[in-house]
Amino acid sequence: MTRNYWGYRINKNKIDFFRSELEQGRLRQGWGWDEKQCLTNLTMDSGAKRNLPIFNKVKKGDILLIPRLPTWDEVAVVEATEDFDTGYKFEIEPALGDYGHIFPAKLVKQFVRRNKSVTGDIRSTLKNISRFWSIGHCSNAIEKIIQQEDKELRSELSFTNRFHNILSDSLNRSFDTEKFSNELYDRLNENLSNEEWEYALVEGFKKIYPSPIVVERTSGVLEKQHGTDILIKFPGLVDFQYAIAIQVKDYSGYMSGYAVEQISKADEYWKNEGLVLIDKYVIVTKCKKEHNLDVSSLDESVKIIFAKELKDLLMKMGMSDTGFVLEYSY
Repeated sequence: MTRNYWGYRINKNKIDFFRSELEQGRLRQGWGWDEKQCLTNLTMDSGAKRNLPIFNKVKKGDILLIPRLPTWDEVAVVEATEDFDTGYKFEIEPALGDYGHIFPAKLVKQFVRRNKSVTGDIRSTLKNISRFWSIGHCSNAIEKIIQQEDKELRSELSFTNRFHNILSDSLNRSFDTEKFSNELYDRLNENLSNEEWEYALVEGFKKIYPSPIVVERTSGVLEKQHGTDILIKFPGLVDFQYAIAIQVKDYSGYMSGYAVEQISKADEYWKNEGLVLIDKYVIVTKCKKEHNLDVSSLDESVKIIFAKELKDLLMKMGMSDTGFVLEYSY
Protein backbone atom coordinates (compact mmCIF):
# COMPACT_ATOMS: atom_id res chain seq x y z
CA MET A 1 0.00 0.00 0.00
CA THR A 2 1.35 3.39 -1.01
CA ARG A 3 0.81 6.00 1.67
CA ASN A 4 2.26 9.22 2.98
CA TYR A 5 3.60 9.99 6.44
CA TRP A 6 2.99 13.15 8.44
CA GLY A 7 3.83 14.82 11.74
CA TYR A 8 0.86 16.36 13.57
CA ARG A 9 0.69 18.37 16.81
CA ILE A 10 -2.13 18.85 19.31
CA ASN A 11 -2.79 21.28 22.14
CA LYS A 12 -0.68 19.66 24.88
CA ASN A 13 -2.91 21.11 27.58
CA LYS A 14 -5.81 18.97 26.36
CA ILE A 15 -4.20 15.54 26.11
CA ASP A 16 -7.07 13.83 27.93
CA PHE A 17 -9.62 15.37 25.55
CA PHE A 18 -7.68 14.47 22.39
CA ARG A 19 -7.13 10.93 23.66
CA SER A 20 -10.84 10.37 24.36
CA GLU A 21 -11.79 11.78 20.97
CA LEU A 22 -9.28 9.57 19.14
CA GLU A 23 -10.74 6.53 20.90
CA GLN A 24 -13.96 7.40 19.05
CA GLY A 25 -12.23 7.74 15.68
CA ARG A 26 -11.98 11.53 15.74
CA LEU A 27 -8.71 13.40 15.44
CA ARG A 28 -9.38 16.95 16.61
CA GLN A 29 -7.53 20.17 15.81
CA GLY A 30 -7.74 23.69 17.21
CA TRP A 31 -8.42 27.14 15.79
CA GLY A 32 -12.02 26.11 15.25
CA TRP A 33 -14.24 28.09 17.62
CA ASP A 34 -16.54 29.70 15.02
CA GLU A 35 -18.72 28.12 12.33
CA LYS A 36 -17.13 30.45 9.77
CA GLN A 37 -13.85 28.56 10.32
CA CYS A 38 -15.22 25.33 8.83
CA LEU A 39 -12.65 24.27 6.23
CA THR A 40 -15.26 23.35 3.62
CA ASN A 41 -16.52 26.94 3.64
CA LEU A 42 -13.77 28.98 5.28
CA THR A 43 -14.77 32.64 5.61
CA MET A 44 -12.85 33.56 8.79
CA ASP A 45 -9.19 32.68 9.31
CA SER A 46 -7.84 33.47 12.82
CA GLY A 47 -5.48 30.52 12.50
CA ALA A 48 -7.95 28.08 10.91
CA LYS A 49 -6.37 28.49 7.47
CA ARG A 50 -3.25 26.78 8.78
CA ASN A 51 -5.30 23.56 8.90
CA LEU A 52 -5.93 23.52 5.14
CA PRO A 53 -2.76 21.51 4.35
CA ILE A 54 -4.02 18.80 6.74
CA PHE A 55 -7.45 18.91 5.10
CA ASN A 56 -6.08 18.75 1.55
CA LYS A 57 -3.09 16.39 1.83
CA VAL A 58 -3.96 13.53 4.18
CA LYS A 59 -5.55 10.55 2.39
CA LYS A 60 -7.01 7.25 3.58
CA GLY A 61 -4.28 4.96 4.87
CA ASP A 62 -1.78 7.76 5.53
CA ILE A 63 0.11 7.61 8.83
CA LEU A 64 0.47 10.49 11.30
CA LEU A 65 2.87 10.63 14.24
CA ILE A 66 1.44 12.71 17.08
CA PRO A 67 3.72 13.67 20.02
CA ARG A 68 2.21 13.91 23.54
CA LEU A 69 -0.52 11.40 22.73
CA PRO A 70 -1.96 9.24 24.23
CA THR A 71 0.20 10.30 27.22
CA TRP A 72 2.83 12.97 27.81
CA ASP A 73 5.90 10.82 27.10
CA GLU A 74 4.46 8.79 24.23
CA VAL A 75 3.93 9.28 20.51
CA ALA A 76 0.77 8.05 18.82
CA VAL A 77 0.88 6.32 15.44
CA VAL A 78 -2.44 7.20 13.83
CA GLU A 79 -3.93 6.03 10.54
CA ALA A 80 -6.37 8.09 8.44
CA THR A 81 -9.53 6.02 8.00
CA GLU A 82 -10.83 8.23 5.16
CA ASP A 83 -9.47 10.99 2.96
CA PHE A 84 -9.43 13.97 5.30
CA ASP A 85 -11.10 16.31 2.78
CA THR A 86 -14.11 14.00 2.42
CA GLY A 87 -14.31 12.58 5.97
CA TYR A 88 -13.88 15.98 7.63
CA LYS A 89 -16.53 17.32 10.00
CA PHE A 90 -16.82 20.59 11.86
CA GLU A 91 -18.37 20.39 15.33
CA ILE A 92 -17.24 22.78 18.06
CA GLU A 93 -16.66 21.05 21.39
CA PRO A 94 -19.31 22.78 23.58
CA ALA A 95 -17.44 22.51 26.88
CA LEU A 96 -14.20 23.93 25.44
CA GLY A 97 -15.59 26.27 22.79
CA ASP A 98 -12.94 25.21 20.26
CA TYR A 99 -11.43 22.23 18.38
CA GLY A 100 -14.21 22.14 15.76
CA HIS A 101 -12.01 20.53 13.10
CA ILE A 102 -12.51 16.74 13.13
CA PHE A 103 -10.58 14.31 10.93
CA PRO A 104 -11.34 10.57 10.63
CA ALA A 105 -8.53 8.50 12.16
CA LYS A 106 -7.68 5.59 14.44
CA LEU A 107 -4.83 4.79 16.82
CA VAL A 108 -2.73 1.87 15.56
CA LYS A 109 0.32 2.04 17.82
CA GLN A 110 2.00 4.11 20.52
CA PHE A 111 5.65 4.31 21.47
CA VAL A 112 8.12 6.00 23.78
CA ARG A 113 10.55 8.05 21.69
CA ARG A 114 13.54 6.82 23.73
CA ASN A 115 12.69 3.20 22.98
CA LYS A 116 15.48 1.20 21.32
CA SER A 117 13.21 0.53 18.31
CA VAL A 118 12.88 4.24 17.56
CA THR A 119 15.51 5.49 15.12
CA GLY A 120 17.36 8.79 15.31
CA ASP A 121 15.56 10.24 12.28
CA ILE A 122 12.19 9.74 13.98
CA ARG A 123 13.42 11.34 17.22
CA SER A 124 14.85 14.20 15.17
CA THR A 125 11.68 14.92 13.19
CA LEU A 126 9.60 14.88 16.37
CA LYS A 127 11.50 18.01 17.44
CA ASN A 128 9.86 19.90 14.57
CA ILE A 129 7.69 22.65 16.09
CA SER A 130 5.28 22.86 13.14
CA ARG A 131 1.65 21.88 13.53
CA PHE A 132 1.81 19.65 10.43
CA TRP A 133 4.78 18.49 8.36
CA SER A 134 5.88 15.72 6.00
CA ILE A 135 7.94 12.86 7.46
CA GLY A 136 8.16 10.64 4.40
CA HIS A 137 11.90 10.21 4.94
CA CYS A 138 11.01 8.16 8.05
CA SER A 139 8.59 5.81 6.26
CA ASN A 140 10.62 2.62 6.59
CA ALA A 141 11.38 3.24 10.25
CA ILE A 142 7.72 4.00 10.98
CA GLU A 143 6.56 0.80 9.25
CA LYS A 144 8.97 -1.21 11.40
CA ILE A 145 7.48 0.41 14.51
CA ILE A 146 3.96 -0.51 13.38
CA GLN A 147 5.06 -4.17 13.15
CA GLN A 148 6.47 -4.18 16.71
CA GLU A 149 4.62 -5.53 19.74
CA ASP A 150 3.15 -2.83 21.97
CA LYS A 151 5.06 -3.95 25.06
CA GLU A 152 8.35 -3.72 23.16
CA LEU A 153 7.64 -0.10 22.15
CA ARG A 154 6.90 1.01 25.71
CA SER A 155 9.79 -0.73 27.47
CA GLU A 156 11.68 2.50 28.13
CA LEU A 157 8.81 4.18 29.97
CA SER A 158 10.64 4.69 33.28
CA PHE A 159 9.12 5.31 36.69
CA THR A 160 10.05 8.98 36.25
CA ASN A 161 8.20 9.13 32.93
CA ARG A 162 5.17 7.39 34.40
CA PHE A 163 5.10 9.85 37.28
CA HIS A 164 5.27 12.78 34.80
CA ASN A 165 2.44 11.25 32.74
CA ILE A 166 0.20 10.77 35.75
CA LEU A 167 1.02 14.24 37.13
CA SER A 168 0.32 15.97 33.81
CA ASP A 169 -2.90 14.06 33.23
CA SER A 170 -4.15 14.70 36.77
CA LEU A 171 -3.40 18.42 36.61
CA ASN A 172 -5.08 18.76 33.22
CA ARG A 173 -8.15 16.92 34.44
CA SER A 174 -8.55 18.79 37.72
CA PHE A 175 -7.33 22.28 36.81
CA ASP A 176 -9.57 24.30 34.48
CA THR A 177 -6.95 26.28 32.57
CA GLU A 178 -9.54 27.89 30.28
CA LYS A 179 -11.45 29.29 33.26
CA PHE A 180 -8.22 30.46 34.90
CA SER A 181 -7.04 32.15 31.69
CA ASN A 182 -10.36 33.92 31.01
CA GLU A 183 -10.77 35.15 34.58
CA LEU A 184 -7.20 36.41 34.78
CA TYR A 185 -7.52 38.27 31.48
CA ASP A 186 -10.94 39.76 32.31
CA ARG A 187 -9.93 40.95 35.78
CA LEU A 188 -6.72 42.54 34.54
CA ASN A 189 -8.66 44.40 31.86
CA GLU A 190 -11.10 45.63 34.51
CA ASN A 191 -8.32 46.91 36.76
CA LEU A 192 -5.58 48.10 34.40
CA SER A 193 -5.37 50.78 31.73
CA ASN A 194 -2.70 52.42 29.60
CA GLU A 195 0.74 52.44 31.27
CA GLU A 196 -0.55 50.33 34.18
CA TRP A 197 -0.40 47.37 31.78
CA GLU A 198 3.31 48.03 31.32
CA TYR A 199 4.03 47.73 35.04
CA ALA A 200 1.92 44.57 35.31
CA LEU A 201 3.55 42.90 32.32
CA VAL A 202 7.03 43.72 33.64
CA GLU A 203 6.17 41.80 36.82
CA GLY A 204 4.71 38.96 34.75
CA PHE A 205 7.77 38.70 32.51
CA LYS A 206 9.97 38.52 35.59
CA LYS A 207 8.15 35.31 36.52
CA ILE A 208 8.97 33.80 33.13
CA TYR A 209 12.49 35.24 32.89
CA PRO A 210 14.17 35.11 36.32
CA SER A 211 17.66 36.48 37.07
CA PRO A 212 20.19 36.83 35.47
CA ILE A 213 17.80 37.91 32.68
CA VAL A 214 16.72 41.53 33.26
CA VAL A 215 13.20 42.81 32.57
CA GLU A 216 12.77 46.57 32.76
CA ARG A 217 10.25 49.24 31.85
CA THR A 218 11.86 51.66 29.37
CA SER A 219 9.01 53.97 28.37
CA GLY A 220 9.52 57.66 29.12
CA VAL A 221 11.12 60.67 27.48
CA LEU A 222 13.37 58.52 25.26
CA GLU A 223 10.53 56.33 24.01
CA LYS A 224 10.14 58.47 20.89
CA GLN A 225 13.63 57.34 19.90
CA HIS A 226 13.35 53.59 20.58
CA GLY A 227 9.59 52.87 20.71
CA THR A 228 10.11 50.39 23.55
CA ASP A 229 7.93 50.11 26.66
CA ILE A 230 9.51 46.92 28.03
CA LEU A 231 13.02 45.59 27.38
CA ILE A 232 14.10 42.05 28.22
CA LYS A 233 17.92 41.71 28.28
CA PHE A 234 19.80 38.43 28.04
CA PRO A 235 23.44 38.05 29.11
CA GLY A 236 26.12 37.16 26.56
CA LEU A 237 29.56 35.82 27.39
CA VAL A 238 30.78 39.04 29.06
CA ASP A 239 27.79 41.35 29.44
CA PHE A 240 24.18 41.84 28.37
CA GLN A 241 24.20 41.27 24.62
CA TYR A 242 20.73 40.28 23.37
CA ALA A 243 17.29 41.74 23.96
CA ILE A 244 13.57 41.61 23.20
CA ALA A 245 11.82 44.97 22.70
CA ILE A 246 8.10 45.25 23.48
CA GLN A 247 5.60 48.01 22.80
CA VAL A 248 2.35 47.84 24.84
CA LYS A 249 -0.94 49.40 23.74
CA ASP A 250 -4.22 49.32 25.64
CA TYR A 251 -6.24 49.28 22.41
CA SER A 252 -9.57 47.72 21.47
CA GLY A 253 -11.27 47.31 18.10
CA TYR A 254 -9.19 48.44 15.12
CA MET A 255 -5.59 49.48 15.70
CA SER A 256 -3.56 51.75 13.44
CA GLY A 257 -0.04 50.96 12.36
CA TYR A 258 1.43 53.52 14.78
CA ALA A 259 2.56 50.96 17.36
CA VAL A 260 4.36 48.94 14.69
CA GLU A 261 6.08 52.09 13.44
CA GLN A 262 7.20 52.88 16.99
CA ILE A 263 8.76 49.49 17.76
CA SER A 264 10.45 49.44 14.34
CA LYS A 265 12.81 52.14 15.68
CA ALA A 266 14.14 49.78 18.32
CA ASP A 267 16.78 47.94 16.25
CA GLU A 268 18.98 50.94 15.52
CA TYR A 269 18.61 52.55 18.95
CA TRP A 270 19.46 49.44 20.99
CA LYS A 271 22.25 48.52 18.58
CA ASN A 272 23.92 51.80 19.55
CA GLU A 273 23.49 50.72 23.18
CA GLY A 274 25.38 47.49 22.50
CA LEU A 275 22.36 45.19 22.23
CA VAL A 276 21.24 42.90 19.42
CA LEU A 277 17.45 42.59 19.22
CA ILE A 278 16.34 39.00 18.72
CA ASP A 279 12.63 39.92 18.67
CA LYS A 280 10.27 42.89 18.53
CA TYR A 281 6.70 42.63 19.80
CA VAL A 282 3.61 44.80 20.01
CA ILE A 283 1.14 43.71 22.70
CA VAL A 284 -2.40 45.04 22.25
CA THR A 285 -4.66 44.25 25.18
CA LYS A 286 -8.11 43.98 23.59
CA CYS A 287 -7.73 43.93 19.79
CA LYS A 288 -8.58 40.77 17.87
CA LYS A 289 -6.35 39.53 15.09
CA GLU A 290 -9.21 38.97 12.65
CA HIS A 291 -10.08 42.68 12.84
CA ASN A 292 -6.50 43.79 12.18
CA LEU A 293 -5.07 41.52 9.50
CA ASP A 294 -3.70 44.47 7.51
CA VAL A 295 -1.74 45.77 10.51
CA SER A 296 -0.32 42.36 11.41
CA SER A 297 1.47 42.21 8.05
CA LEU A 298 2.96 45.74 8.06
CA ASP A 299 6.42 44.68 9.21
CA GLU A 300 7.43 41.01 9.13
CA SER A 301 10.09 41.61 11.78
CA VAL A 302 7.44 42.73 14.30
CA LYS A 303 5.20 40.16 15.98
CA ILE A 304 1.84 41.32 17.31
CA ILE A 305 0.28 39.68 20.36
CA PHE A 306 -3.49 40.17 20.13
CA ALA A 307 -6.10 39.51 22.82
CA LYS A 308 -6.23 35.72 22.39
CA GLU A 309 -2.45 35.34 22.43
CA LEU A 310 -2.26 37.72 25.42
CA LYS A 311 -4.57 35.37 27.34
CA ASP A 312 -2.13 32.52 26.74
CA LEU A 313 0.82 34.69 27.78
CA LEU A 314 -0.92 35.82 30.98
CA MET A 315 -1.75 32.22 31.84
CA LYS A 316 1.90 31.28 31.44
CA MET A 317 2.82 34.13 33.79
CA GLY A 318 0.13 33.11 36.25
CA MET A 319 1.14 29.45 36.24
CA SER A 320 4.76 30.43 36.81
CA ASP A 321 3.72 32.52 39.79
CA THR A 322 1.72 29.67 41.34
CA GLY A 323 4.49 27.14 40.79
CA PHE A 324 2.60 24.98 38.29
CA VAL A 325 4.37 23.94 35.12
CA LEU A 326 1.78 23.12 32.48
CA GLU A 327 2.45 23.16 28.76
CA TYR A 328 -0.58 24.31 26.83
CA SER A 329 0.79 25.48 23.48
CA TYR A 330 0.91 23.50 20.26
